[in-house]
Amino acid sequence: MATITIDDRHYDVDDGQNLLSACLSLKKNLPYFCWHPAMGSVGACRQCAVIQYKDAEDRSGKLVMSCMTPVNDGDIFALEDPRAQEFRAGIIENLMINHPHDCPVCEEGGECHLQDMTIMSGHTLRRFQGLKRTHHNQFLGPFIKHEMNRCIACYRCVRFYRDYAGGTDLQALGRNHQVYFGRQEDGILDNGFSGNLVEVCPTGVFTDKTYSRHYVRKWDLQTAPSICEHCAVGCNTAPGARRDGKGDPTQLRRVTNLFHRQINGYFLCDRGRFGYEYVNSRQRIYRPLIADTRILIHSTAGSNKIQHPLAPGDAVAKLADTLDAARAGKQRVLGIGSSRSALENNFALQSTVGKENFYAGMDARNLALLQRVDRIQRDPRIHTPGTPDMEQADMLLILGEDIANTAPRIALALRQAARSRQRQAAEALGIPQWQDDSIRQLTGEKTPVLITTVERSDLDDIATCRLHTTPEKIADLARALAQAVGAECSCPEIPGLTDDAFSELVAQLKKARRPLIVSGCGLQSEALLQAVSELAITIAEQEPSERAQCQLYLACPDANSLGLAQLCDTDKHLDQLQQELQHRVNENRKDEIKTSLLVMETDLYRQLPSSTAEQILDSVDEVIQLEVIHNRTSARADLVMPAAAIPEYEGTLVNSNGLAQRHYAVYEGSGWIQASWRWLANAAAACAARAGGEEKVGHLQSLAQWQHVTQLSSALADSYPTLAPLAELGPDWDQTIEGQKTARQPHRYSGRTALEAEIQVAEEKPLPDADAPLSFSMEGIHFASQSPLQANNWAPGWNSNQAIHRYQPRPGMERLGKSSGQPLARSPEAIETGLAERTVLLSEKNAIKENGRLRVLPIYRMFGSGELSNRAAAIASVIGDPFAIISPETLNTLGIQPGSTIEIQHGSDQWQLQVQVSRQLAQGCIGICAGFEHVAPMSARYLSPAQISVVETGSA
Repeated sequence: MATITIDDRHYDVDDGQNLLSACLSLKKNLPYFCWHPAMGSVGACRQCAVIQYKDAEDRSGKLVMSCMTPVNDGDIFALEDPRAQEFRAGIIENLMINHPHDCPVCEEGGECHLQDMTIMSGHTLRRFQGLKRTHHNQFLGPFIKHEMNRCIACYRCVRFYRDYAGGTDLQALGRNHQVYFGRQEDGILDNGFSGNLVEVCPTGVFTDKTYSRHYVRKWDLQTAPSICEHCAVGCNTAPGARRDGKGDPTQLRRVTNLFHRQINGYFLCDRGRFGYEYVNSRQRIYRPLIADTRILIHSTAGSNKIQHPLAPGDAVAKLADTLDAARAGKQRVLGIGSSRSALENNFALQSTVGKENFYAGMDARNLALLQRVDRIQRDPRIHTPGTPDMEQADMLLILGEDIANTAPRIALALRQAARSRQRQAAEALGIPQWQDDSIRQLTGEKTPVLITTVERSDLDDIATCRLHTTPEKIADLARALAQAVGAECSCPEIPGLTDDAFSELVAQLKKARRPLIVSGCGLQSEALLQAVSELAITIAEQEPSERAQCQLYLACPDANSLGLAQLCDTDKHLDQLQQELQHRVNENRKDEIKTSLLVMETDLYRQLPSSTAEQILDSVDEVIQLEVIHNRTSARADLVMPAAAIPEYEGTLVNSNGLAQRHYAVYEGSGWIQASWRWLANAAAACAARAGGEEKVGHLQSLAQWQHVTQLSSALADSYPTLAPLAELGPDWDQTIEGQKTARQPHRYSGRTALEAEIQVAEEKPLPDADAPLSFSMEGIHFASQSPLQANNWAPGWNSNQAIHRYQPRPGMERLGKSSGQPLARSPEAIETGLAERTVLLSEKNAIKENGRLRVLPIYRMFGSGELSNRAAAIASVIGDPFAIISPETLNTLGIQPGSTIEIQHGSDQWQLQVQVSRQLAQGCIGICAGFEHVAPMSARYLSPAQISVVETGSA
């Protein structure tokens, strides 16, 4: 600690920070522009000037920039000195010379950092009478709107985009007063974190183009804490919603970052920021639908059904009929859970059908991968890190996972870790860690970064050793490294890896004190996961003693994949379901007892080959689906119930780290939308009413009694030991203050009356919320320091997102109040060795050589591989055609030209894909886009050339 004096008052502050950070920690209002807690100081804007005195006898002092001034014990500063105030006001006045006076029409108005700082500095008079400089605005794609005339040249945009996120197509062009921040020419920004420019920019130069389509001021948005549903990282978000008037559905208007230090910090990827538009899609299901069994539309996706709207009461009664028949033994109901839906929804479905009839909404391979991840993370020798730990790693081994596309926020953390040796060198030279530009000037030893993927990665530019090969060889490399760390081992046969390079990797691994291994489920190789875990354990067991654990991050596919795995037995997957149903058909037992399939928020055509999905749907007598948005499975359903999307209800998701986090309803879903578990509870209550009491409906009894989501969470905690922390997760009803709930609407909200004053002046009564201590109104708690449920960061004088520092003990530290999330209570469990799996793996590789088959590899894209984000309008506009990637040598062998359209035939399934050439992809492999619309997952790991035919020839 250091004791400093500011304006004649003494304060104790943490060592190692700069004066600006110390002042903000003390909640003092000191204006700034170029500084950012995640990016450090460069001293570009000169806005944070203060007076520093040499000692108590010094009466004149000197002007210093607080962001560039370290705090030391005994330092004396003056923030309120007239000279400092005049200087800061002059800086603002100079910045405003060319700034347009367009606050009333600027989309940043009301949450603008420049507005806040202008008022804070006391600048009110514009003396410049000349013409303002003007710039041409660029087209930057469907996500970002560009208004260059508002720029104040703080350089934050290029510092984030280029230095922090690794982008290359946004530059500072020009000089003096003609600096232009943009691209060499109009075009889509190609970095997957471009959306953060909206929050990083302190003015309205970069704004959210998707928000512009249905824009309202910040203070007219209703918000609540939520979790991003587009991957398994678990980033915290603050979605904002608003309805236009009476009768109009509430729309989700935008998603912004909600600070969580251990996960997303200050930044979101573009899929998480712009993928929200699926909620407003025209393909949303707003009311129950029932199929007309007399009419079928035959298509390549099967026999789709004509569906008509059904009254909600009738839909519940229809579902209750099915449950009644099952309770009476006249019908069997099977349930399919969802890895993109909350734990509570899955548990309600499991309670409805019984655990013996509950199946994970994924195939055997993917369920086995998730259960392998779960076992690995139980090992006490392995540490699953948060992003701050990742950023401090001094060696990175990315083994097999295309992390930039499967878990983008983790890739951003790895970029920062690639500078860890540079930061260590700065520390040795006495350069503070916040001196960003000074640290970037240092040259010397680079952080060792090994990247082994099947194809080019967006992180290749930070790699010191880069290998592109097959999953089998990546697993071999992991095992070889594990053996070499403990003893001598020869270099495995991997193209591009020499004996010297392998020896260097081993030496660096032995030297590293905080190594980080990154892998995951992306390549769908359980053998790779086993090999990676063996490497992590071997490293952890080596000296020195301070390295008692090895950091290992394993990426999972969906937002609640790891949570769903806690509820499912090993054999409860879709492949097993298909076998059981097919056996029923083959044995001619279909007429013995009816079978209904209750599918919850899962598109079977996305999880299985089309033929397998068709077999499942054709093998049952009735298909009932609880779904958010229309898909190929809902088109086959006899009854469809509109399910709430993540921002429309409260529930729990478990991220890749095993952290259970609660998301809250931002708004009530439009139409007859409600959480899936509520539809099931309503049907169970209807069964109980028919039976004359809840005690007479057997296992449906508890389901019929559930009234709010915390009851399900408590039941989950009681039923599954690993989920016991859910009982402590919240929502915390003690967060009320004198009976007030946390307000979803800001205190400046325009009010319910203004929305429909031309129709009716009287206010509508706010909707109640039985699930959380949150109000659908502006009445209640408004300060994030008083309630962790508050998603609106605002403080007097701080209307922009920079207000977050008012709710942190120090900028960059965890928010005040209870942190989001509780780790699963998984008992420690040792990991078995994978020698048997290695034997099978080697025999598979020999078979490939003998038969000349092509190894099928899944290829992921940030835009295109997401099930829900694909339905977002802006993201859909940048998704390319489905593709297959093949090496030039393999193309020559197959006689296929680049750019051709090929058809792949596997059984009764077929896909048409555009051929792309990659020199990185290993020979004898074919990479197929994963998750793209109408490209079902391929069950086969290998294809013969006879299964590939050319539909349209491309140019040579």
